[in-house]
Amino acid sequence: MSTTFNVFRWSALGAGIIYGAYHRYSLESTHAKKEAAKKWKHEEKLIQQAKDEYKKLNEPKTTTPTKPTSITTGSINWEDPNLDLGKALDSLLAKLD
Repeated sequence: MSTTFNVFRWSALGAGIIYGAYHRYSLESTHAKKEAAKKWKHEEKLIQQAKDEYKKLNEPKTTTPTKPTSITTGSINWEDPNLDLGKALDSLLAKLD
């Protein structure tokens, strides 16, 4: 065999090894990125499920609706816990006019 052929053969072998290593690295990198994206989406799904469950467990309890106090008619019930003092005073001032 000639020396030129051996140089060409070993150069091709070296180039093939380098290309193979680069190609494997790119495939592994792509696969790792896909796996990270898949894991991220799974975690987002779990977080959303937890938020929905938290909302379901901590919904405000609705009781019987209370009647809004009507300040414009009749006397004012000063013992009412839902009394709006500003509206009550405005209605008293309106009665004075």
